[in-house]
Amino acid sequence: MSLKPPASPLDRILAGALWALALALCAVAAHVVLVLYLPKFVGETPMRRLAPYSAYGETRLLPRATPAAQWTPFLDPAVAEASCLFDLSRAPLRVSGEVEPGRMLTLSFREPDGDVFYSMTDRAAQRGRLDVLLLTQEQLDAVEAEDDDDRPAQELRLVAPSLKGFVLIGALANFPGEWADAERRAKAIVCKPEEPVEP
Repeated sequence: MSLKPPASPLDRILAGALWALALALCAVAAHVVLVLYLPKFVGETPMRRLAPYSAYGETRLLPRATPAAQWTPFLDPAVAEASCLFDLSRAPLRVSGEVEPGRMLTLSFREPDGDVFYSMTDRAAQRGRLDVLLLTQEQLDAVEAEDDDDRPAQELRLVAPSLKGFVLIGALANFPGEWADAERRAKAIVCKPEEPVEP
């Protein structure tokens, strides 16, 4: 019968350190997986949370974020937000409006689960105006077939990865007294369905 020699203190410290490292890595991996993937499995998507405050093809202001009431976590209380829902199975959606130079305005185009597929700021404006035509690939093909080669399109044509989703519009209020102006700038971006395009 052979006996193992007793472990040295250094062996015990290394084994303990490896055990602690493995435990820490498992905890970090579990945390990352939960943070990144849990929202996809929860029944209430961002689009569903927006539904009481939004409408298809219409820009509506969202409630102001306060510490006690937010329609979604981590909202900036200095940003007035508006949204509009889209359903491209009905028709393409035009998102347009005048922007003021130097006054921050953001637009993010999102899928129903909240994933952003395109975003832009007021700096993308051409001659003080943003003009985006949101459509499916089939609708884009139909629109491009009718284009006049002598007069190129002036709008940004954006193909959405899904038929439904929402546009989130944010306008920064630099000071509390500018809140009403920020709401006006967010609401000035118009979401309007275009005439249905026949592919």
